[in-house]
Amino acid sequence: MADDDLPEQRAGFLARLSAIETIVVAIIALVALAGLLLIGKGFYMKAKAELAGEERAVPLTTGSIAR
Repeated sequence: MADDDLPEQRAGFLARLSAIETIVVAIIALVALAGLLLIGKGFYMKAKAELAGEERAVPLTTGSIAR
């Protein structure tokens, strides 16, 4: 009777999927992660380019003549 009071343990999300479905979910997760990494790299490159642009602009704003 004590066993009847215990709630049934639910199977995990991946445990309920077939092997093919699990592989598809893993591929989708990897593609999403790769996309996030590319977005992060783009932000990094943009920030780095802005910093490099400001460093190059400093001599031009100090009155030097660009020829």
